[in-house]
Amino acid sequence: MPPKQPQIFVVEDTESARLDRWLKRQIPHLGQGLLEKLLRQGKIKLNDKKVKSSERIQNGDVVNVYIDLASLQEKLETITPVKKPTPELALSSDEIAWLESLVIWEDEDFLVLNKPSGLAVQGGSKTTKHIDGYLQALGKIKNKRYRLVHRLDRDTSGVFIIAKTLGVATHLTELFKEGNIFKTYWAVVLGHPKPGIGKVKAPLIKEKADKEKMVVDEKHGKKAITVYRTVKKLISKRKPELTWLELNPETGRTHQIRVHCQYIGCPIIGDGKYGGREATEVSKNMHLHARAISVTDCNGNKFTFTAPPPKHFEETLLSYNIDWSKNLHS
Repeated sequence: MPPKQPQIFVVEDTESARLDRWLKRQIPHLGQGLLEKLLRQGKIKLNDKKVKSSERIQNGDVVNVYIDLASLQEKLETITPVKKPTPELALSSDEIAWLESLVIWEDEDFLVLNKPSGLAVQGGSKTTKHIDGYLQALGKIKNKRYRLVHRLDRDTSGVFIIAKTLGVATHLTELFKEGNIFKTYWAVVLGHPKPGIGKVKAPLIKEKADKEKMVVDEKHGKKAITVYRTVKKLISKRKPELTWLELNPETGRTHQIRVHCQYIGCPIIGDGKYGGREATEVSKNMHLHARAISVTDCNGNKFTFTAPPPKHFEETLLSYNIDWSKNLHS
């Protein structure tokens, strides 16, 4: 009998690809014939829908697998030896200490990290070190199973919440999918937005010429809404005029905050993709930080997790004589 609760796979940090090819990278022992059968039976669904193996996946998609993968692998291996997957990352004592230094909160349900800028959430063809790999290795040591339920861009720092049980993973995935998680981001942007507080309603779609880039498209784009407010204007002689913004995305589109900042004429500094040379001349480091996430657990209890900004973000504010810790209620 298939499990009532699915095993959840979140598509993150990947280029557009066929579902079958992507899923077989996640489950190496899953053959094409069996995969096709499971898709027809609805035991594998994409975003809660039955789809064909050729369906294209994109970042943010959720794949639910209603089979016992451990039992399936054991059964298949008794018939045909399967190719061994890539060796898991072995953690040194220094790496374990470093991972533990990132922990903001941990209980029986959640592990919450302050993700560093520059560290990917999941691996790719050129990415060997990432949050997912570290957690798999840490899980082997602690006899735990950590489950990813959302994503942050590689160069975005901040609060990253991880589920420690299947039930919690299912619960959080639904909250993220339905937009029932309140997220607060900080950014330092070029110029000063006018007005200094507002709501951006600009639908987003993948750019045809570059599938890794999002653009505003009022006609064909998907709904995307971001609320922003000015925390502080950064003004100093012989320095570019910048603004420290607080942003609350009401939807969760890929690169949403980055595109919406560009859209209002104030790209995030360090963001070459959407701000060009002007943004990277100020800083080579992305100044986008997931400051806080508010969630409810399976029992309805509310939690809010916050993370201090990274060193480069703090130093930029200090260069304008602003201490972020003294301006939290500005």
